[in-house]
Amino acid sequence: MAAVTGPAFEPPVDRTPHELATELRGLAGVDWETVWNGPPYPGRGLDRWCAQFGWTPTQCEYVLNVRTATGGELVLNATGGSWAPVQSVSHWVWGARAAGGPQGNPRVLAAAEEVWPLYRDAVTSVLGEPAWAGAWDSADFPDELGRFAVLKPETRRVQKRPYRIAYWELGGPGGALAGLTVTPATGTADGSRSGVVNLSLRCYPRPLHT
Repeated sequence: MAAVTGPAFEPPVDRTPHELATELRGLAGVDWETVWNGPPYPGRGLDRWCAQFGWTPTQCEYVLNVRTATGGELVLNATGGSWAPVQSVSHWVWGARAAGGPQGNPRVLAAAEEVWPLYRDAVTSVLGEPAWAGAWDSADFPDELGRFAVLKPETRRVQKRPYRIAYWELGGPGGALAGLTVTPATGTADGSRSGVVNLSLRCYPRPLHT
């Protein structure tokens, strides 16, 4: 099993649970309403906009990538390469790729299952108990998770996606729904392709109301 370093996972995904908890503490004072309204286009205005959060822009093509004061990388996602409104903020945490082809897929999924509680507990140490946590085969898997794209049950069970997920409702201006997700690439669960799994944290602009 090798760490994922392909284009979709650059920079290398190797954040520790402790680093993830530190990153979350750095986001505690963020004015989410300002984030969701979106940044100005590249230039001094963008630099000033990022500076209010302690961020430094690192990549400005199609999407905005920023480096945080704690050394993490965040991606501000908007539709079609536009800049506003921001639809989500994502942070890649951990990733793995099967070595030796599809026969290595079970080991990749086992590795994801092993690290999952470490990262989930790291987030819980900062945000408290999740509003919901479970797996692809949980009997009470929600029909919707705010702005999370939830696959149809039959597809979710075949692809085992999300493999694990937990979400937290955040308060404050603008609010947010924070989700920690283990996601296998297509073909990982059924062995039709060499497996890839990643774990990411993503914040969405609208809390889930239950």
